[in-house]
Amino acid sequence: MEKSNSFLKKNLRQLKKLLGLNGFGDSFKHYIDIDNAHAGMVISSIVMALELYMIFYVLFIAFFGAKSRSLLWIAQHLTAYIILFLGALSLFIFSRRFSLGKTQNRKMGKFLMLAFAALNLSFGIYISYLDYQKGEHILNFITMEIFITGLLIWRPAVSIAMVTLSFIFFYYLCDSAISATYATKMNLFTTWLAIVVTTVSRFHQKVREIRKSERIENVNAYLGEISVTDEITGIGNMLSFRNRVGEIRNTNKEEFLSRIFLFLDIVNFKSYNERHGFDEGSRFLSTIAHKILYTFPNDPVARFSDDHFVIFPKHDKLLQEKLASIRKSIIIADNEVKLGLKVGSYIPEDVSCHTNTACDFARYACETIKKKYELDYCEYTTASAEDFARKQYVINNIDKALAQGYIKVFYQPVVLAEDGTLCGFEALARWIDPNYGFMPPYTFIPVLEEYRQIHKLDAYILKEVCEDILLAPKRNVPVFPISVNFSKIDFELMDIEKLLSENVEAKNIDKNLIHIEVTESALSQNDEKLRKTLHILKSKNYSLWLDDFGSGYSGLNLLKEYDFDMMKIDMAFLNNFNENPKSRPILKNIISLAQDIGMKTLSEGVETKEEFEFLRKIGCEKIQGFLFGRPMPKEEAIEKILNGTLSIKK
Repeated sequence: MEKSNSFLKKNLRQLKKLLGLNGFGDSFKHYIDIDNAHAGMVISSIVMALELYMIFYVLFIAFFGAKSRSLLWIAQHLTAYIILFLGALSLFIFSRRFSLGKTQNRKMGKFLMLAFAALNLSFGIYISYLDYQKGEHILNFITMEIFITGLLIWRPAVSIAMVTLSFIFFYYLCDSAISATYATKMNLFTTWLAIVVTTVSRFHQKVREIRKSERIENVNAYLGEISVTDEITGIGNMLSFRNRVGEIRNTNKEEFLSRIFLFLDIVNFKSYNERHGFDEGSRFLSTIAHKILYTFPNDPVARFSDDHFVIFPKHDKLLQEKLASIRKSIIIADNEVKLGLKVGSYIPEDVSCHTNTACDFARYACETIKKKYELDYCEYTTASAEDFARKQYVINNIDKALAQGYIKVFYQPVVLAEDGTLCGFEALARWIDPNYGFMPPYTFIPVLEEYRQIHKLDAYILKEVCEDILLAPKRNVPVFPISVNFSKIDFELMDIEKLLSENVEAKNIDKNLIHIEVTESALSQNDEKLRKTLHILKSKNYSLWLDDFGSGYSGLNLLKEYDFDMMKIDMAFLNNFNENPKSRPILKNIISLAQDIGMKTLSEGVETKEEFEFLRKIGCEKIQGFLFGRPMPKEEAIEKILNGTLSIKK
């Protein structure tokens, strides 16, 4: 019994599903309403057209062919056509208003559709009954049956019930007037069955179409959402930011010019990430992002990249207070990692300012205070604009400068401390630009390092140095060892071993003539790739020099981690040499330390004889500085060698 009840319930559910009795969720209602409105307009339009035709046809008969039709027939048909026309007109007006959004009265729509369906059935039964009595076809009845199945497509149960009842009523009405033959009965049954099956089929086809449309719309909505949403923080991304800023620019120019672009950089976030892990770092970024969003609820906000955010808020008195609130939330997030917030800003001068450019200006202002611990906020100024323009020029023209030979190799002499004779050179880059003229290295080398383009310059310098070494014997010029600088980024972006092999070993240049300089600040205990490369170069008998010792933060511990041949002592130790009594004992101990661990020493920045004599006395082996020569072009260096200005050991 229980199995039987279960079977009946299951089949009842299937039947309800088949006939659409389960109803629809909210997601379908919008589609159903629109589809009903369209169906109402189409079907009512067809019915109105047919009824107008029939009204004119009946009127024509009334005036020109009254003998063929009785006045009663004319009155009956004309009344029926006018009533149906008015019903169709009512449905058309409502459906049109619903489609245009001028009314949302769904109950009225249901009532009009059901009333119009009943009116159609009544009309079909009435007209076809009159035709049946005269032995004519009942096409009017069948047409109206089909019309209401189309009109009530989303209510198949109601539609089938009305069709079935109308067929039964029509059959008994006709049969009572004229007994139906077996063929007529079968034709009526077959027509009813065809209409019912077609109704169910069309209903399910519509459901599939709308479900497909809904899935596509949901996918499009999802894709549209993720296209403007930052994956990690959940706030807007730069596309969203540009769109919102663009809306403000286009709708209210005064509003746009009353705002300010802000670029936010979380200080020391890298340390936080290393300490707590990537997942916790992402959660921290998300927390700060939503803090920014909460602090600036009505303003464009986005994650720019990494731990950087951009905001386009009102430039008012509360701005600094809001930024202080965000800064406080960042600082208190971790007591052991010294977190902070740097902010750069840019005030747009006119509405033509592009969003990307404005953000770059604000970012540049932020970068100018990155190492200034006492400053947390910086506005982009005219001076900043000049620096930024030069910076952009460097990045945009480095390839052209190398290709056109605007970048030259200058050589600064290195001498032996014991007698001041020439023992080598350091190769240095100088940019002589057709627009900016002579560009000092501090105006372009840090920029190339920041934008990870320095490897192009360093590879170019090595190639030029090797070419100069090969040409020297042909010009009867003695060849001296030349030191070439390599950045830490070079070891990441280039195969240094391959570069040296192609330019030194392949050209049969003596490896003792190429000294490889690596800045102290580039070294790290965790950089296995750099350590491995230096180990390979050392095994190939290249001379490795530790550049700018004492200027960085790597510490003495790295001296035992790396195997360098030469320690180049940073020129900063000679600043205020005579005024600061600590300079001499520090230099003396550095040189003593180097000797104890088997490293030779070279001091940079020597400008006076007093400095030279002191360094020679404490055991420094090589000297470099303006006292013995500034960086100079190749031709000048050759001339000084040949005329004896740079003395050579006999």
